Amino acid sequence: MRSSACRVSGVFLWCMVLGAGAATGLTPTAQAQIRIEARGMGGGPGEAGMVSKRSVEKYADTLNLSKEQAETAATIHEGYAAAYGEVRKMRRAAMEEVRRASEDTGDHSVFMEKMPKIEREFQEKTGKLEKEFFNDLQSVLDSGQQDRWVRVERMRRREVGMRGGAISGEGVDLVEVVGNLKLEEPATSVIATPLEEYEAEVDRHLQSRDRLKDEAPAFEPGKGIDIEALQKAMAESREAGLKIKDVNERHARKIEGLLPEDKRGAFRDAVKRRSFPRVYKPSRASKDIEAALKMDDLDAGQRAALEGLRESYERDLAGANDAWAAAQEESEKTGSSGAIAGGSGGMMMLNMGEEPPALVEARKARRELDDKANERIKSVLTEAQKSRLPKGRGQDEDEGGMEGDFHTVDTIMIRGGG
Repeated sequence: MRSSACRVSGVFLWCMVLGAGAATGLTPTAQAQIRIEARGMGGGPGEAGMVSKRSVEKYADTLNLSKEQAETAATIHEGYAAAYGEVRKMRRAAMEEVRRASEDTGDHSVFMEKMPKIEREFQEKTGKLEKEFFNDLQSVLDSGQQDRWVRVERMRRREVGMRGGAISGEGVDLVEVVGNLKLEEPATSVIATPLEEYEAEVDRHLQSRDRLKDEAPAFEPGKGIDIEALQKAMAESREAGLKIKDVNERHARKIEGLLPEDKRGAFRDAVKRRSFPRVYKPSRASKDIEAALKMDDLDAGQRAALEGLRESYERDLAGANDAWAAAQEESEKTGSSGAIAGGSGGMMMLNMGEEPPALVEARKARRELDDKANERIKSVLTEAQKSRLPKGRGQDEDEGGMEGDFHTVDTIMIRGGG
């Protein structure tokens, strides 16, 4: 039996305990290699995320709240946020106690014993707070605003459900993407009906996926694994994700064609970044180049070298990123993967078997490109200048680290007995 405690986004996710002794659901000859990944969602495992102040402002816009109603909504949210913070503080204290007990005794099984209960209680308490918040918010609406309440419910399902996507493009909220374009009339009127049609269709698929998730066997530390049930749940998760991706792609094409010409490029780029967040987020090398160019003690030669590096790196980066994204998308078409519930509500991403060679190579090519750029940056700067570059977090930021992204926790081989 093997165990590993991991830390993602500064929070303990789970202590995974898996192996031949735990895999009681396997046939005598069954075996499978599974890569385990966990999604950090705002505050830890199982946390769908507190309703944010920004979300409340979006709800107010959607409902067309008056100034007085908006102020009341803000007051309701303040009370909710304070209560949520207390519950989160209690969970943090309980988790810290578990950590101390583990360190004091060297017995990591304490995570298995305590964490599920801590997470379950957190889910129950925060779920109750969220329900009360929305009930209180709905109570301030007039009859016309009540008719628009369904759009708030859909918005919240997208806020929560699209952070749990395992397929590229599954987590893209086109309503939010369009909102960030800051369109003006008449563009907003042109796009309004297509966006509502998108909202309704993607919401049906999100609810369908959520039902599958509720019915699927939870992946819990120390519990036996029924490999057939696990594979079935993963296949269903993948199929549901592909359907949501299809909805997003169809509606993105339609919406793009209705946008003003000068907004279409920004729309395409935003959809691409949200479809492949690990691929297209700003790289460490890009950040270092920009930081270096802002230094006021560069000489002319250094500045020219850095500007040349930026131009060549960004050109090569675009190709490397597109190749990585294409390999990722291709692997999803033929791969055996899916997102399932991890214990008390956290998201676990499981992959059966090894990663496709094309995906491994594409990611390696991107990493080597970054390494070369970083070496060139260092060769241009003095020691004093290098010391002023942004400090990393002690890990390869280009391999993950984005909130809501999946992080590899462990790779295990499950075998049956005999």
